[in-house]
Amino acid sequence: MNRLTVCRLPFAFQAAVFSDHQPTILRAYKRLDASAVMVNQHTAFRSDGMPFAGLKQSGLGVGGIHHAFRELQVEKMMVIHSPEL
Repeated sequence: MNRLTVCRLPFAFQAAVFSDHQPTILRAYKRLDASAVMVNQHTAFRSDGMPFAGLKQSGLGVGGIHHAFRELQVEKMMVIHSPEL
């Protein structure tokens, strides 16, 4: 199948492309409005370190272990005035 159908929706999650033809895969990757494109794998695939997100109106921010740790941390600064330093 050489033709790609593009939907214009206010939501975007993951997409899947099944092909062994690299130009088709790269063309689909560029044209698909998705937060991730799985090649020869279903969209439920996920590894623990892999970020996941929706685009547009599809959720709030990016999920995943690394992103969750960053959101749960509070950065602080301490300023100490001391004649010893």
